[in-house]
Order: sequence, then structure tokens, then C-alpha cells
Amino acid sequence: MINVLETPYKSIQVETKENGIQTISEGNKISFTTENGELKEGTITGFVGSKPEKVEIEIIPSGENHKEIWKVIDMIEGSLKLVDFIY
Repeated sequence: MINVLETPYKSIQVETKENGIQTISEGNKISFTTENGELKEGTITGFVGSKPEKVEIEIIPSGENHKEIWKVIDMIEGSLKLVDFIY
């Protein structure tokens, strides 16, 4: 499970080993690994939920044209990373 600390408007703050606290926002490109070992990469289109432990991240996977919703509890701890920024 990803450790979400705060859920400010259109973003989340997560605890990382490398950077301490990282803010991840809508429009960012991210990657993470699911509990099943599947590597996912995509662009964030939104967040669902206000309780840190119940946040869901809505993404459009790279190379796809559909949305997927992933719960932070289904992600391996420390696997959520920013790939690059989209401006």
C-alpha cells in the first residue's frame, strides 16, 4: 500500500524513500506496481476519495484510450513514482 499523507485539491502527497514527501497531481505521468506484480504507467486524470488510506487514482494508461481506477491499497509500497511532468 502506498502511504498517502494528505489529499490537497487535485493532488495527493505520498511518502517516498528517495524524496521524503512527493506531491503528485492531475496531469502528471506516473508509474506503479500493483500487488499482483503488474507494472502500470499512465497519466493521472483524477483522484477519488478524501481519506488518505482510501484514495483511488484514475489514470489513462500509456498508449491506451480508456480510463482505469486504482486504489492505493492495491499498489506496492514505494512503487508510485513520477515519470515526467505534462504541462
